[in-house]
Amino acid sequence: MPVGLAQHDAMLSHNVNLRQIRAFVTVADKKSFVRAAVALNMSQSALSQCIRQLEDYVGSPLFTRTTRNVALTPLANSFLPSLRDLLDNFDKLMGDMSEAVSRKHGHVAIACLPSVASRLMPRVLAANERRFPGVRVTIMDANMKGVASLLLSNTVELAIGSAITGFPDLRSVAFARDQLHAVLPVSHPLARKRRIAWDEIASQPFIAMSRETGMRDLIDDVVRARNIPLNIVGEVSNLSTMGAMVEEGLGMAVLPSLSLPHPNHPFIRSRPLYSPQISRTIRLFWRREGGLSPAAAAIVSSLQETIAQQKLGPAFEGIVWDANALRDVTVS
Repeated sequence: MPVGLAQHDAMLSHNVNLRQIRAFVTVADKKSFVRAAVALNMSQSALSQCIRQLEDYVGSPLFTRTTRNVALTPLANSFLPSLRDLLDNFDKLMGDMSEAVSRKHGHVAIACLPSVASRLMPRVLAANERRFPGVRVTIMDANMKGVASLLLSNTVELAIGSAITGFPDLRSVAFARDQLHAVLPVSHPLARKRRIAWDEIASQPFIAMSRETGMRDLIDDVVRARNIPLNIVGEVSNLSTMGAMVEEGLGMAVLPSLSLPHPNHPFIRSRPLYSPQISRTIRLFWRREGGLSPAAAAIVSSLQETIAQQKLGPAFEGIVWDANALRDVTVS
């Protein structure tokens, strides 16, 4: 019957160690102290001492020795399979830990804003698959309140969003800023302009993000400070729903660069907003205690590499990236 963890701990607590057990199993397999010493890279005297210490603990000889042969005693033979299983399990455990540390295997869950999940993370995951193919990544997209909840409940190890405040147990770094744009139907009179002032959206039919989103808080702060009346005709929490409403001509909206429709969209135009020019900050969040797992460090490294090597393409214009901000996260 295999040696369980409780038995293993009991053995080690009585000064039996893995070195002695490995010496015993190797002598049993090689049927020779000389060959076992070579296999273990030990002197014969050190090997003999290991076996004597184990026999002293057991209280009985484990081998019968002649000038030519080494044979197991009946007692030793009955426990050999269990001790071999113990060593195999230990070696496998150490190998798994080593591979996890070297990022050959592992799993990390990340919560992201929908725009980050759909636009940025596919490129990051592609880089991660090339660099660390054994690291499995789960992406959970949610609005900002949902992202914060997933991180604070330990459902995910990393989060990417705009702001999580009031929680000293979290750490974060800002690694991008994306400018706010007006998004409007191609037939809208303001679509003919190259850029749009915030005051110009006053009284225009406006499609707002729901109050569970960080974007709604950011837009509300701007219009409140400038006393701009919004003619809100609808509220949505999903970017695809907002895009469909704008496409149908129901109103205009305000979105950050990472959330904009494709530049060649046939029915929607986006124009940068100015006076003032406002940007959303994108941050990476993680829990302060314990640092990052090797799998989480791998995905942060791939995020940093993707930004640093500028593999994001023209669809990400209007975003200011800071790869250096992520450089020290993996060793936190």
